Amino acid sequence: MSIIARNTGKTLLGAATIVVAAGVLYFCTAARDIVVGDSPELIAVAVTLGVPHAPGYPLFTMLGHLFSLVPFGPIPFRVNLLSATCNALTVGVVYLTALRLTQTRVAAAVAAFLLAANSTFWSWSLQAEVFPLNDLLVSLVVCLLIAWHDAPDRKRLLIAASFIFGLALSNHQTTILLAPAICFLLWSRRTTWRRPELVFTCVAAIAAGFLPYLYVPLAAEHNPFFNWGGVSSLSDLFALISRQSYGTGRLTNSAELFAGSPWQRIFALCRSLGPAMGLLVILGLVCSYQKIRWYFWFTILAFGGIGVFFVSAANLDLDKDVFGLYVLERFFLASQVVLAPSIALGILEVAEWISVRTPTRKRLITRLIAAASLIALLVSVGVNYRKIDQSHNHVARLYTEDAFATAPAKSTLLINGDEIVLPLCYMQAVEQLRPDLTLVIMPLLQTDWYLAQLRQRYSGLFVPFDRYDPSRNNLKKLVDANRTQSIIVIGRIANNDDSLTADYWLYERGLVTIVEPKEKIISIDQAAFDNEQLLTLYHPPDWRTIRKKSFESNYLLYYAVPSMRLGREYERLGDKPDAEKWYRRALNIDPYLPEVREGLGRIGN
Repeated sequence: MSIIARNTGKTLLGAATIVVAAGVLYFCTAARDIVVGDSPELIAVAVTLGVPHAPGYPLFTMLGHLFSLVPFGPIPFRVNLLSATCNALTVGVVYLTALRLTQTRVAAAVAAFLLAANSTFWSWSLQAEVFPLNDLLVSLVVCLLIAWHDAPDRKRLLIAASFIFGLALSNHQTTILLAPAICFLLWSRRTTWRRPELVFTCVAAIAAGFLPYLYVPLAAEHNPFFNWGGVSSLSDLFALISRQSYGTGRLTNSAELFAGSPWQRIFALCRSLGPAMGLLVILGLVCSYQKIRWYFWFTILAFGGIGVFFVSAANLDLDKDVFGLYVLERFFLASQVVLAPSIALGILEVAEWISVRTPTRKRLITRLIAAASLIALLVSVGVNYRKIDQSHNHVARLYTEDAFATAPAKSTLLINGDEIVLPLCYMQAVEQLRPDLTLVIMPLLQTDWYLAQLRQRYSGLFVPFDRYDPSRNNLKKLVDANRTQSIIVIGRIANNDDSLTADYWLYERGLVTIVEPKEKIISIDQAAFDNEQLLTLYHPPDWRTIRKKSFESNYLLYYAVPSMRLGREYERLGDKPDAEKWYRRALNIDPYLPEVREGLGRIGN
């Protein structure tokens, strides 16, 4: 009889203690506000019961809505707590899995705590994201399958694992990459489950896991602010689930399917474990190969599928894409969850190696190793706390408020870039900031469903075409049709559309760019005056506090660009004192602008 069966109460108490400890850490460091990434969109759809980007994430949306009703803290914080809760529970499930494998509480606890404090795992536990929910579901599937393998007569464990596997697929499709490992485990116990009624029940349980997708057409029918795909038919729903807008089977909509070096991405995946966790995982796999061969192959196949294979196939070039690792590392979490129980086996392997060379008992050595690991863990948490802590991060909100404050009343904003689009849409949809503004998401102009939503949402906006294309039905046609209102561009022009250059010019006014007719002239002194007034009102982030490998670094650029461009214009006119003044102002905001340093070099400063 296993230690879990003998002491169920003590086991559950231990798991609960670990969940609470991880939960407190995540609660204290969780973001209280919107942050860059998909977080603003996911919070907005949770609050308004909308439909986020493909594949729709219905389970996250419904759970996020429940968390948005928590009666304390700002709305973003409430939904962010869903991620913190899911990953705290994941740590508890990993403890139970490791305990079943090792029958040793201290080793299982260390395995769980090492996962909880892993910098990548911890970082993605602090904001609204679909990955922590995926971590929880994957950990439950692994735990239930291992429990069923130990007791194959307990068919309910296999049925429960099947249902949760279906739920996991409805939340994140990468879960399908666990299939080889699951098939291996089923094959190893093939004599106990190959009965028609059990097979049918498990298949039905997997199918039942997709029931959350019934939410999508019901939500779309109410035309929420975020209504990706405008689902109104089964073909629309299939297009959403299969991610046709991104390219089915691709991580991004890049034309290159296999971009960059796969070895570089695999190395980044392995490096995300950290030295202590990585070493103990390797030792644990060695131990499992020697003593629990079936678990070794199950873990290798699971990690090989959801980890190595996925990152190998991901079309992200980490050399060319400065934010590639930030985008990719969220997908490392499920791999860490799969590997984490092996840490406990690694601790036992070290204890056994020491015990055969010293007269000390193995149990004492295990506890000493666990104590040393926990001390090292506490030191690591202390060192990383300020770097990972998101509780004071308001960069995305402040940028959005500054950009909205710059836009004239009742203007139309053509917006592009996730770090621009998602916070602006969140603030208008959820917090009702600047409801007078018309938001047009440029990359979505090429979709029929989005053009239909624009016409329905903004009665004052005239959309003069049924399908956007840069050559004929372009931005100039849209601007010409809405000449009575100010047209503002925030971000880059979509699809290299240069149709505006013939009859319009772009006036850089602070964080926004105003589309002006060619006949309107604004002097450089007037532009300098306008930007001087705006920059004194803005709230640029401190360059020392932002997460430089995330999209937050773009905000520094956005705040610095007006000063940089004025410096360049004054330099062109031969006004070196004013050029230097504006160049240095740009450097005060973003010290990493090579164009500004080159400009200062040209004027001899």
